[in-house]
Amino acid sequence: MADYKEVYLASTRAYQERDIDKMMEYVTDDFSWYNIMPDGPMQLAAGKEKAKFGMKMVFDNIDYVQGHVDFAKTFGDILVAVETDTIRQNGEEVQMRRMSIYECADGKLKRCWSFPIKEDE
Repeated sequence: MADYKEVYLASTRAYQERDIDKMMEYVTDDFSWYNIMPDGPMQLAAGKEKAKFGMKMVFDNIDYVQGHVDFAKTFGDILVAVETDTIRQNGEEVQMRRMSIYECADGKLKRCWSFPIKEDE
């Protein structure tokens, strides 16, 4: 079995370097990405090309500052991570945290469910 924490961390290093092509080396061709909101899940990407397009939108956003990993732990082929992105809102830098659950397969990240963390709730 692949060391999925290492796969994930390699992907996040590419994310921090804004290297989308390198990031895509760590996901399956059928990678899917869901943002779980109070009113239900929203699929952000279905397939590697859509994920690549989504990452380009993040990095092209002038209000995006940076992202980093606070915590990552594997449970077999499941990886749980807490991730923080910093963005600009109304001239101030704001941190947005989320808990992400990744399903892994074939040595890569296959599916991600991302749950926003609201610190005040």
